[in-house]
Amino acid sequence: MRRIAEPLTAMGARFEFARDDGLPMTIHGGVLSGISWNTRAASAQTKSAILLAGLSGGVQVTVIESQKSRDHTERMLTSLGAPVETQGTTVSLSPVDAIAPVDLTVPGDPSSAAYLVAFAVLGGGAVTIPGVCINPTRAGFIDTLIEMGARIECGEKSAVAGDAVATVRATRSSLRDHTVDPSRIASMIDELPLLACVAAASRIALEVRGAHELRVKESDRIAVVVRNLRAIGVEADELEDGFIVRARSKKLAGRITTEGDHRIAMSFGVLAALPGSSIDIDDPDCVSVSYPGFWNDLKSLH
Repeated sequence: MRRIAEPLTAMGARFEFARDDGLPMTIHGGVLSGISWNTRAASAQTKSAILLAGLSGGVQVTVIESQKSRDHTERMLTSLGAPVETQGTTVSLSPVDAIAPVDLTVPGDPSSAAYLVAFAVLGGGAVTIPGVCINPTRAGFIDTLIEMGARIECGEKSAVAGDAVATVRATRSSLRDHTVDPSRIASMIDELPLLACVAAASRIALEVRGAHELRVKESDRIAVVVRNLRAIGVEADELEDGFIVRARSKKLAGRITTEGDHRIAMSFGVLAALPGSSIDIDDPDCVSVSYPGFWNDLKSLH
């Protein structure tokens, strides 16, 4: 949380952390000043925090990123009439007194949908999911699976709150070895643990680099993914900025240590639900932070 607190502190807010730089934390507001901030990464959370602080404070803010991160916030603000300007990886918001109140339909979360899509591709049965956000900054997982040979279709497209949505259909597919293009990492950062599990289940090789951001999520997802793959009989190598999954020959079996990370639990939960697997998840309840109905929805596809 400190990387979010840092620019907001520079704008005039004040933060107190109970321990280290995580939750719980206390936020003290104040008169905010404008800012131009280089996030030194591709972090939609940091970018959104600055944009929303600029909106509520009525000040000019500019955010500069190393790569373009997911852009839901600026799309939403633009759809509401806020003066947002985007040039490459730089986003600016000019002062505005107010934006018009509207009713918004929140598009379906592509990260949550990804687990059901993956299960279908791995042979869990055909699945149809309406209203899924296919914003280009979030569609990397689906695009990558299609490149790997997955049978996925995105139809009935429309626009909601400035974002593109579609009905996603997926069926059982045969996948091939793949190396993820580093330029696509930001658009699928939360789905990379799942992609590793898809590769393991498909008995194919996968290489991911340029994913340093995985080190600073709810867990060190690079280390945790590799450690858990090895725990269930999959050959995998940990890289400084990613991982390599190697084709396996053994049955998927073992115990998963999630470190309380919902993405790890759901990713390996997909493997656990496949016929022939014998996988135990140590903390299944941790998925409630983002997808409380996950286990029931996954079970309904069996």
